[in-house]
Amino acid sequence: MSGKNAIKSTIISVILAAAVVVSSAFLFAGIKAKAETHRAYAHSHSSQKADNVGLPDKTTNTNQFAKCYVYRAAGETAKGYDWTYKTDYDNVKVKCNYDFTTHKYTFKLTGKSYGLNHFVLRYKTSDKKWTSVKMTLFVDSEKNIMRIS
Repeated sequence: MSGKNAIKSTIISVILAAAVVVSSAFLFAGIKAKAETHRAYAHSHSSQKADNVGLPDKTTNTNQFAKCYVYRAAGETAKGYDWTYKTDYDNVKVKCNYDFTTHKYTFKLTGKSYGLNHFVLRYKTSDKKWTSVKMTLFVDSEKNIMRIS
C-alpha cells in the first residue's frame, strides 16, 4: 500500500469508528427501561422506593396530590342536609360530614384505584336548590388523589 492510500485508509477508518461510536451512543440513549421492571425492583428493595414524605394527608388545593381531597360547602335544608354524586369511573370513595351547628358540609374524597375520574358532586343549599360542582380527579397507583379541575 502506498503512502497516500495508507493515509486515505486511516482517515476512512477513523471516520467509520467515529460513526460507530456516535450511533452507539444514540442507540443506548434511546433505550427505555420498562417501568414495571423498576417498580417490581423497587418493591423488593424498600430502600429504593420513592416515598411520599412531603405528601400531605389532605388538601383543598387543585393540582396537588394528597391522601385525600377535601371539599367544603355550606347549605341547610329542613332535615339538615342532602347530597349525592355522579361519576364516570368508580375509583373514588366519598364521605360527608355535616356540622348541624354551622350548616357546613365537609366532603372527603379518597382514591380506591388508579385512574382519571370525571366527578359531579351535588348538594342542597336549601330545601329546593341543588348545587353541582364538577371536578376532574386523578388517582395514582399509590391511591393518592389530586383534583385537576
